[in-house]
Amino acid sequence: MRRFTTLAVLGLLAACKPAAEPAAPGDDSLPKAAPMPAAKADGPAAATTAVSLDGEGLRFVDKTSGKASLLAFGVPRAQAETALANVAGKADDRSTNAECGAGAMEFTRYDAMTLNFQDDKFVGWFLGNEPGADAYSTMSGIAIGTTRAKAAESVTLAAVEDSTLGEEFSIGGGDNAIGGMFAAPGDAAKIDALFAGTNCFFR
Repeated sequence: MRRFTTLAVLGLLAACKPAAEPAAPGDDSLPKAAPMPAAKADGPAAATTAVSLDGEGLRFVDKTSGKASLLAFGVPRAQAETALANVAGKADDRSTNAECGAGAMEFTRYDAMTLNFQDDKFVGWFLGNEPGADAYSTMSGIAIGTTRAKAAESVTLAAVEDSTLGEEFSIGGGDNAIGGMFAAPGDAAKIDALFAGTNCFFR
């Protein structure tokens, strides 16, 4: 599971490294960065079904009729994985973390979306700023890349005071809230992550 505390530490380590010598014109000896893999979204129902972010789980919306069905937190892991794979395609990986604040958790990742599990039950989701994130939004249109000003036009954003995760906010309240993080302060800042349910955060 991607953890923002880990990313912050990596960023600090990178900042301590001496600057690399600039490459001479025409110097092809330096390694090239690997291209970012394209998102799949190639499940059998990808053309007909959209996945909407929800504080109670994930909603699967028929693109033609608009009819939606909720994949609710608490359903068996196999059911959740099958439902998302039907749209997102084959999972990229599975992992575990025994040291989460909420207890040991398992994860299944599909491009930018990670499903979280405890006791073989679907308990949360996390959407990162990665290829494939643009396939997901809330029913009100909130998505990765939405600015703070734009999001505030359709929903009430509540800042999470003194969050160790950065510019954290929530939409809604109680157990059905959707959480998120902006990349920076200010109205022009864009949403960098969205999540709901139980997540592996270290606060």
